[in-house]
Amino acid sequence: MRRSILAVVLVTLPFTAQAQLLSQSMAQCSGFFHAMSPFMSDPARAEKVDKAAIAWRAAAVSQAQGEGHIDPAGYVARYQRESYEDWRGRGKLSAFSEDFRDWAKYCNSLAKSKGLTIMPD
Repeated sequence: MRRSILAVVLVTLPFTAQAQLLSQSMAQCSGFFHAMSPFMSDPARAEKVDKAAIAWRAAAVSQAQGEGHIDPAGYVARYQRESYEDWRGRGKLSAFSEDFRDWAKYCNSLAKSKGLTIMPD
């Protein structure tokens, strides 16, 4: 019994101790912005949000390269697509949710902390 508990702890420890890679978060921000752009009623605002998604993708690919991923673009595309599909599935009204506000704040603070100009004025 003691050995099986120890084995479970040793096997799961590396997975629980790992933090999400920065490139994954950046890719998720790209998917988030890309999913929101079609919901904008103002075409200029929609273009601005879409350009933010593109900027996030470029930053995520660059970050993934720095992290040593063999296929940085493919790695980023996977997380960008998952985020995009999640937010598109939530629909237009998701912009009024707390989760939306949290993600917008997170992505903006991440951009600021990395010195990225994602949403130009």
